[in-house]
Amino acid sequence: MTHPVVPSTFLFCPCNRPDRYDKALRGGAPGVIIDLEDAVPAADKAAARRDALAWLAALPPAGPGAPMVALRVSSPQTPAGLEDLYALAHAGALPALDLVAVPKAEDASELRMVRTHAAAANPALRLMALVESPQGVRRAAGIAQAGPWLAAMAFGAADFSAETGADNAWDALAYVRGRLVFETAGSGVPMLDVPHIAIDDDAGLRADCERARAMGFSGKLAIHPRQWPIIVQAFAPDPRRLAWASEVAAAYERAGRRACAVGATMVDEPVYQSALRILRRAAAPNPSAAGDHHA
Repeated sequence: MTHPVVPSTFLFCPCNRPDRYDKALRGGAPGVIIDLEDAVPAADKAAARRDALAWLAALPPAGPGAPMVALRVSSPQTPAGLEDLYALAHAGALPALDLVAVPKAEDASELRMVRTHAAAANPALRLMALVESPQGVRRAAGIAQAGPWLAAMAFGAADFSAETGADNAWDALAYVRGRLVFETAGSGVPMLDVPHIAIDDDAGLRADCERARAMGFSGKLAIHPRQWPIIVQAFAPDPRRLAWASEVAAAYERAGRRACAVGATMVDEPVYQSALRILRRAAAPNPSAAGDHHA
């Protein structure tokens, strides 16, 4: 199953702050999530929904290097989520919307239902599944196989902690993170880590990024503009490692995908696949130095 590459981070923007939509889009982050779920009180959801869909409808299709634009709807298991999907299905063409982020994802069939309704706005629309519950973790392997339109998955630690009583801390949730990576390994679906909730803790964010990357995560979500540059840098391929991956992949392919030596390294299929993974990660969209390309 082939999945499209997504950037290493998305910056959340509250859906009930339409004055921030354009600022978030032009701020340089490689991905932006307009958040209609947790960031919006129930009383504000209807107005926020209208504002977000009107903004998306007026947004021109993205040009090269533009950030990916996502809309996080409410859980389809809730009335608000069903209203989000109904509005999305009847919003008309939304060519600038790249992803729909689905919270509380627990089942592949649920994601297929969301995709069916969301595709009315854009046939090329893809999904991001947010895994935020024990049931979602247990079913992560099946969720990762939901369909080729599943662009990414992400861990939601705050909701998971609230449901289980676990501390929202690295050590307390290390097993859950490891299991998510294990369950989705080989699916081709990138897994993004939860946002670092302390927005003024750059050192802690860097440390979390290093741990997440070492564990196998492809990136980390951001809740403040100061966070995304740190995340992009942390998950960018090391130049030496990228050069190694290029050399290994080229040598193995020249050898007809048979075991060969590259320097002092014996290269076989698993080593080759590791090299390809590094090269694919390097091909992920990067923030544009020129700013906004939705024009």
